[in-house]
This record gives sequence, C-alpha cells and structure tokens, in this order.
Amino acid sequence: MLYGCNSNYLEINTKDNEDDSNVGNPEISSQQINIDELLEVKEPFVLTNLTPIKKIAVLLPMTGRYSKIGKAIYDGIEVQLNEFKDELKPSITIFDTGDEDIIIKNIYREIMDDDFDFIIGPLKKNLIDEIIKYEKNAVPILTLNYSNKLRKLSKNIYQFGLLPEDESICIAEKSIIDGNKNTALLYPDNLWGKRIAKSFALRFEELGGKIIDETIYQKDSKSINSSVKNLLKIQDSIKRKNKIQNILNVKLQFKPHIANDLDSIFAVGTSKNMRALKPQFNFNFAEDIPFYSTSHIYNGIINKEKNEDLNDIKFCDIPWLYNEKNIIDKKSFLENTKKKDLLRFIALGMDSIKVIRNIDKLELNKNKFLPGDTGYLQLDEFNKIRRDLVIVKFKNGKAKKIPF
Repeated sequence: MLYGCNSNYLEINTKDNEDDSNVGNPEISSQQINIDELLEVKEPFVLTNLTPIKKIAVLLPMTGRYSKIGKAIYDGIEVQLNEFKDELKPSITIFDTGDEDIIIKNIYREIMDDDFDFIIGPLKKNLIDEIIKYEKNAVPILTLNYSNKLRKLSKNIYQFGLLPEDESICIAEKSIIDGNKNTALLYPDNLWGKRIAKSFALRFEELGGKIIDETIYQKDSKSINSSVKNLLKIQDSIKRKNKIQNILNVKLQFKPHIANDLDSIFAVGTSKNMRALKPQFNFNFAEDIPFYSTSHIYNGIINKEKNEDLNDIKFCDIPWLYNEKNIIDKKSFLENTKKKDLLRFIALGMDSIKVIRNIDKLELNKNKFLPGDTGYLQLDEFNKIRRDLVIVKFKNGKAKKIPF
C-alpha cells in the first residue's frame, strides 16, 4: 500500500520555450481538491501473466552529446534483464540515435522488417515527434520522454520519462499536508527554474495554498544573499527596529520579523545552489521555516560533511535510491565516476522493461500502481506513465526517506 503524490491531475506542458511569466499566478480550477484525496491508499496490482515480449528494439543515443544518458539507461535495462530466467529473457537490439543526421524512418522500417515486439525509446523529443508518425503500424512504442505534439490518445504509443514536474507537484502536496498555507517561490533565472516553479505553484494553489512572494536569483553568492533578504523582507524589519531604538534611545534585543505570514519556502536549484541558499535563510533568522525543493539537489552519493548545509530540506525522489534493491549494482554505479550522477536514468532503464512487460496490467488497472524503481507507476488516460514518488529529508547531512 502507498500514500503517495497524485500527479495525474494535470496535463503537463513540457515545452522548453513556453511563456513563463506570472509563475506564481497560474489559473486555478474552481473546484479545489480535498486534502484527504492526497492520502488515499493506493494498492499495487498483482503480477501474474506478464505481457509476452521476446524481441525489443532499443533506440538510444550511444554516441554524441547525450551518450552518457543513453548508456546509463541501457545499463538499467541490462540490470533488469539480469533478473530474468534465461528462457524468459527477451533479446535486445540497440539502434544508436546519437547521430544528428539520423533518419528515424529508416530505423523504423528495419524494425518492422525484423518483427520486433516492442520499441523502447527514443529519448530526444524531435525523434519522438518523428516516430509517432508511424503510430498506426503494429509495433508498440514506449518513449523515454514526452512529446509536445502528441495531443490525443494513441493506442500504440506510451510515454514515460523523468519529468521534473512530477517532483514539484509531489512536494507541493507534501507542503500542504504538512499544514502550510502561504509559501514563497525562489528559482534561478532560466526556463528550467521557471517551469518547475510554475508547476509547483499550480498544484499548491489548487490545493488551497497561496503564493505570497516569488524571487528570481542569480547564481553568485552576493546576489543569492540579496535575493534571500528581499524575499524575507529583512531590511524592512531592521529599519523598523532602528526607528524604535532611536525613539526610545535604547538598544533592543532583536530578531527580524518574517513578513507576509510566510510559513514555507519552495526553492528550485542544484545542490550547489541550495548549499548557498539554505544557509542564507538560516543566517537571516528563517531556519525554522519549512523548506522544500526537488531531487536536483541530491545526486544519490552520501557525503554528510558536504551536505550539512542541506539539512531540513524536503524533496521528492525515486524509491530506488533509498531501498535495498540491487545493492551491489548501485554500489558499483556510485563508485564509477562516469555513472555516479546518473542513477535516476539507470532506474528509468530498469523501469522501461517493467512497464512493457506489464503494459496490459497497467491498462486494465488504472486505479492501482506498478511498484517501479523511478516511482509507483500508473498509466493515465493519455497513455502517459505517471510517477508517485517518496518523500526525502536531509538530516545530519544524510538524505533519508520519511513518511508522506
């Protein structure tokens, strides 16, 4: 059973060039979600007769700019296949999609001629947009990203990936469950930061919360300090203190007042960003305000001394980093300098096999989930895989799973 995030409510916009103005003021539905719905018990479905698959075509960038990610996903595919008995293990053929001049039509024709049962990939959106043109053909496809062009249900196209919106929606729900009503947004001055902040704001406000402030920060330390002070309205409080001191002609014991009834903070950034940001909140008398972020602040490597500055930050993440599955494989990947930062993509590869082997179950059991390594997986009405995640909190420099 699972008490988990419900990210299925939203048709997610994955455009990278969208207009991200008014991040904290998205349109909110007139009917707000009851918080009890977030705590619904979800049940896994029972695995019995798995979808028979003997031959899989894998379309991944094994060379070129995205080759590290492509190879990490394939590592995950191999990890999962190693759990199969030899007589049940499907054969895998890799088609390298790393070439910028690749013609996906030629690859698809070769796949059709060789009677493959399923296609995993592509990863890049432009190739997904190309391959979905052949959706009426017989070979089902599990893409490893989400197309901007596929707007309707397509029987043979299933979309799966590591959407950052899954995390921001999840942590918005956690913040509401924690009892927070007023939050401030803090995000970097780029499309990625705005996109994540926008999805958080949409879910937080739909659940009855209020975005009372938002601050865009630059990455240098001076700008970060200034951004934090502006968000907390520290200077206003100091001015009021100085004014009272001058009137009374006495020195006052003083702790700045955090303005606007702020009871939580959602910040977007990398681990480097957060190691600069969180101490600034602590220094500026906001150490007790609940602080939320996304898994981009953590690479899965335990480093207590380095991560002390992340203490008390909560975020959502994939289950695989916090459970006892594939311990030997995980240790090996973490010790590999080329792969230690790519564990979530390895888990994506593992789950791609789970999904295609259980696709019939996912279609028949929309109210139940498949226990995956990237999350607790469900298939929505648009054939998109949605992920419920686990909640994690830094304590004593270590990221630990906590109850939802």
